Order: sequence, then structure tokens, then C-alpha cells
Amino acid sequence: MKKILIVLTLTALIFACKKEDDKPNTNTNSSSVVEGCTDTIATNFLATATVDDGSCEYAEVEGCMDSTATNYNPEATVDDESCGYPPSALKLSSITIHSMPMTNNGSNWDIGLFGSENPDVFYVLKQGAGDIISSSSQDNIESFPIFFTESLPYIITNLSEEYTIEIYDNDQIGGVGENELIGPCSFIPNESITNGGDEINITSNGIDMTLDIEWLE
Repeated sequence: MKKILIVLTLTALIFACKKEDDKPNTNTNSSSVVEGCTDTIATNFLATATVDDGSCEYAEVEGCMDSTATNYNPEATVDDESCGYPPSALKLSSITIHSMPMTNNGSNWDIGLFGSENPDVFYVLKQGAGDIISSSSQDNIESFPIFFTESLPYIITNLSEEYTIEIYDNDQIGGVGENELIGPCSFIPNESITNGGDEINITSNGIDMTLDIEWLE
């Protein structure tokens, strides 16, 4: 009888040990978990970290944060007040003529009391077909440059419109006679925005012209 009890007891112990061996091991090795910043672009990135603990820190990037600005920086985290914006107007301050045809198809522009004379030059600024401003004539031009500031500065607000500066020889005396067109020079302000600067240079119809300008926001 004792032998039977001993055998049963040993059998129970063996079965119990077997059940324990079959249980899954839920213990984890805590030493394999390393908390830290796992973002490689962070200033405190930890290469050995296996769990991100939300401690990542990032370098400040200064720049323009306004998406409507021409120099918007989508990576900026601090606005440095450097934002620039497309101009909304152009101020025309002066017109300089560096060269132009001094004869009209081989003939002198002016014939005065004492024979041939140099042209009496003035300008007209047009928007489309309409006159905007003009100058009185500078008489008997014989050398360059010719510098116009009369009726200027003028503020141009429609930057997509074509503007034309027409150069004339004044042939009117006391309101009698017709002015002769020496040549036109046209420009569209928007086409010069990307060039920046404070000048627009135009060469057309034998005329070399520089406009002194300022872009206005």
C-alpha cells in the first residue's frame, strides 16, 4: 500500500512540474529596454534608445513663417520678421535717354531759321492708348544723356498693364505744326519684378532708355 502511495505521489509531482514547464514565460528582461529620443533629426537623438520617451528636442530654425510671402520657409520654427512680399506698385522717378535716332530717315528732325537744327525732345507716358503724363521739350538736343524728371515721380499701380514712353520731336510753334514721333519704348512692370533693382532698361526702335524706379509693397 505504501508503495502505491509513493508511486501516486511521484506521478503527481512529475505532472505538476510538466504543467509549470508548459506555461509561457511572461518575464521580460528589463535591461533590454532603453528609453530615449528615437528621432534622428532631434538634437538629443539617442542611437541606443529602443522606446521613444517623448523627450526629443529640436534646433530652432529662423525664417519667414508667412506662406503668402515670397521668401516663406516651411521649415522655420521662429519668425525672424524677414518676410518679403510681391510689390503692389512701382514709382517711376526719372527717365534717361542714352541714345536715339538723330535723323528722321536720313533727314534732320528740325529745320529752323538758320537751317538744320537738333531735335527738341519731350516724352509722353501712355497706359494703353491713353496719355498719362508728359514733359515739356528740351530744346536743340545735341548730346546725351537726356534726363527727364518733369511730371515725375509717378506711381504705377497696375503692374500687369503695358506702358509706353513715346519720345517726340517738338515741331509746334505757337500751337501750329505737328510733333514728330522719334520712337516708342514699351514695358510691363510685372516682367521686371524678378530682376529686382532700381532700374528698368529698355532698348527699342533705336532708343536706349533707363527708367529710375522703386518697387512699393
